Amino acid sequence: MTINKDYDAIIIGSGMGGMSTAALLANDGYKVLILEAALHPGGCSSSYPRKGYVFESGATTLIGFDEHQPLRYLEEKTGLNIPRVELNPSMKVWLDGEKITRYKDRHEWIEEAVRIFGNRKGQRKFWKLAFDIADVVWKVSVKNPFFPPRKVSEWASLFTSNSPKDVWVLPYALKTVRQVTEQCGIATPKFLRFLDEQLMITAQNKSDDVPFLFGAAGITYTNYSNYYVPGGLLQMIYTIRDYVEDRGGKLATKEAVTSIKKEGDDFLISTKKDRLYQAPIVVSNVPIWNMGELVEDSMKAHFVEQSKDYEKAWGALTMGIATTDTYPDDLGIHHQIHLDGATVPHTNSESIFVSMSRRGDTQRAPEGERTLNISCHASPEHWFNMNGNYDQNKDEAKAFIIETLKQKLPGFKETEIKLADLATPVTWQNWVFRKKGRVGGIPQSMARSLLKWTPSETPFSGLYLVGDTTYPGQGIPGVTLGGINVYSRIVKNHAKSVSV
Repeated sequence: MTINKDYDAIIIGSGMGGMSTAALLANDGYKVLILEAALHPGGCSSSYPRKGYVFESGATTLIGFDEHQPLRYLEEKTGLNIPRVELNPSMKVWLDGEKITRYKDRHEWIEEAVRIFGNRKGQRKFWKLAFDIADVVWKVSVKNPFFPPRKVSEWASLFTSNSPKDVWVLPYALKTVRQVTEQCGIATPKFLRFLDEQLMITAQNKSDDVPFLFGAAGITYTNYSNYYVPGGLLQMIYTIRDYVEDRGGKLATKEAVTSIKKEGDDFLISTKKDRLYQAPIVVSNVPIWNMGELVEDSMKAHFVEQSKDYEKAWGALTMGIATTDTYPDDLGIHHQIHLDGATVPHTNSESIFVSMSRRGDTQRAPEGERTLNISCHASPEHWFNMNGNYDQNKDEAKAFIIETLKQKLPGFKETEIKLADLATPVTWQNWVFRKKGRVGGIPQSMARSLLKWTPSETPFSGLYLVGDTTYPGQGIPGVTLGGINVYSRIVKNHAKSVSV
């Protein structure tokens, strides 16, 4: 069998972490091949067509283009221009029959928080601290691409590239979000419910276990610029694909990698299409749980052992609904709906998140219609052990979500439903090939320090990791930052070993 040796780097998986890595390498002259198992690229940061409609892979928001943020860095470094329209305000939260508007303006948001939760002094203190920490976290994260440090030189760079003025945030890695609310005198049951469900979106965990250092960014992301991509997030992925291919690279879909083997200084990649590729650099954008199935010998032992640290992870129920457009003009497109003490059947989710297509986005729905993506957290293990009740349980969850939307999302009751499909962790495993359908990354936790995060550089020279199970974790900005980190390490370690 002929071995293709045309590429300087091979990226396995076309999620946003892999795509951002590919763009940065292509900008530097590396010839990059991206291998994607699914029909459509993008993984969890993508869209899919269904019966004339386009749905997002999951209900999601898009930030990261402000100063010191990863997508700003990606665009400035490469010259890319990701198509987008700003949303302001970005989200509404429906809690106890009240509408909470997540205003971008910080003062306006604090006033809204005071209106809903009371205690002006405590709310101002809490949110001022959260904003200040989040700003430092974004600034420091982009400035330190060699984190977590693996070498003496990388430890040294932490002291030389950062300002002593920023170290004040570090103690908040040892305090939970809930502890900070208690110190500010605002730890009421209602406010904690609000924070818990906001953190479940961004940190996959709740306020009593999320370090405030991470949680500050997680609860303030609506106070940065939030965007919508016309036509769906797949258009963002296509923009990056075109950029890479214009520079000699290639994105191949429906080409699942079956093995990664070390061959001298290079790696040999086999795919389901019985093709072989060889390159000195491989970047894996697949979850840490999948890595043990792709490698052998010492590499297999390493990744199997490493994945044991990450057994706690969420799956998701996601639902795509197409309806006629009977929604109020000022409704907005992102909504978190609290269930007021109930849970979605066969999950323990106490809220659902809804993302709608914009009115007039005829790439996603015909004129006069809209698409909705709904998501909530679910236990993968539960859905993989239904014992013959899988279809019935799916129907129960689907009916509950539709009834919740009728009761709580303005305009939905008056719509005509054109299409409604529900996906479970089982669906996600078959769709984006993530083991047990785990999505969203590793929950942020007090038990896992900054230094315990999986680094992008592995012990095997030339093999790197990116994605939501690698530092810094979940979300499009998080995995894009991971792509920046991988790129930085590759340029440092391999700049002389490829033709650039």
